[in-house]
Amino acid sequence: MIFGTPISWFINEIIASVLFLLCIVHILKNEKPIQKLLELFCYVLTAGIFENIGVWAGIYDYSLHRILLFGRVPFAVLFLEAVIVYSAVTFGEVLRLPKWALPFAAGVLASIQDMTLDPSSVYDLHTFGASQEGQWNWAAHYEGGFAGIPFFNFSGWLTMVLFFTACIQAGRFLAKKYNKTWLNYAYPFFSVLVTVLLLVSPLNQFLLYAMPFVPMNTKTAELIMLCINYCVCIFILLRFAKYSPAQEIRKNGIAFAIPIFLHLYALVSSILLGITYAVPVILIVAVLHCGYIIFVYRKLCHRI
Repeated sequence: MIFGTPISWFINEIIASVLFLLCIVHILKNEKPIQKLLELFCYVLTAGIFENIGVWAGIYDYSLHRILLFGRVPFAVLFLEAVIVYSAVTFGEVLRLPKWALPFAAGVLASIQDMTLDPSSVYDLHTFGASQEGQWNWAAHYEGGFAGIPFFNFSGWLTMVLFFTACIQAGRFLAKKYNKTWLNYAYPFFSVLVTVLLLVSPLNQFLLYAMPFVPMNTKTAELIMLCINYCVCIFILLRFAKYSPAQEIRKNGIAFAIPIFLHLYALVSSILLGITYAVPVILIVAVLHCGYIIFVYRKLCHRI
């Protein structure tokens, strides 16, 4: 234990904090740093509010044996989510995706990243008193799922990123169109409110669970909706990506390095911690996602 938290969880907090700081440094080196910093921190706020709603609703809970907490959610989780979203959005921008398409691409890329990080965290179990806890713990609604994690979790990650990124894109457009200084600083905060409202709306209930056509927490319906969400977003990503000469890859290497690092971190930590149940799915997802990232990198480098 280090400061009351298991060593593997402490390492996770260090990694999340370092990557979050790297994103801040990257933002400060590029255009419009104040607005992008506000976007990054407002995503942390959005995720913090929604994750606490999930805990309050009894959908899951996070172990409280952590160093820094936002309500009942570890800051490390929120930092890591923000890092994933920032790298996914930057990756989409490097691919010169249309502004309307970027939220769909960022959503599915962030969700795929979560498919390796979640299992390695949920099954990193430690005993506290009479209970055994993972970094977070799901309320059991059905057996199976993706490595024991409900399918709706990954649709939920996709929609949260999609909604927030779409709000940010709309805010950037309005700030530019009306040329109002206050809008440049206000739209990230409006994005928090709109995203949270969308996440608790009937639209999101449908995208996650196919409600009201089937009851909530129906495994088959969740899997069908996840497949539909992924197919739509992956089609948009592949259809509208532009592999034109892009010197930006040199200054936006973070968009390629972070996803690969996080997949490797999830894989190595799962092996070292003996989470054999999660290793096969982590390996498959990591190979597919990293393979696509390397393909894009090589194609862009070839066009420069």
